[in-house]
Amino acid sequence: MALVKAVSGSGCGHGSVPEDGRRYDTSILDRALRTRRWRLAGEQAELRPRVERVLLALRDRLGVRRAYIVGSLRSPDRWREGADVDVAVGGCSHAVLDVMKAIEDATGRAVDVIDLDRHPLPESVTRFGIKVY
Repeated sequence: MALVKAVSGSGCGHGSVPEDGRRYDTSILDRALRTRRWRLAGEQAELRPRVERVLLALRDRLGVRRAYIVGSLRSPDRWREGADVDVAVGGCSHAVLDVMKAIEDATGRAVDVIDLDRHPLPESVTRFGIKVY
């Protein structure tokens, strides 16, 4: 059980905090936050391979030469509820909307696609991305 001691003058601007030194049980909040982290980690772990499979399937069909997962999906500490899926692709400027639609259909999420062939600094996008191919 986690306990938080009330401290007088916390400066949070939400009224005064009791000065009697009472402690508040935060175990319910701790459990909810832990459950949320596990759920988000599981969601991310399931989505990333799904996005990779879609990108691999589009390689020959749409002529995608390079594919990266970028944004919050690549990083466990940045993935949030309702986050969109961000990918970067090269070699398929004519089919960026098809890439977007295929990933949206597979994930049920909004998708942002960065066209590496038209981006002014593609290495700034790919440097921290997860290379699919």
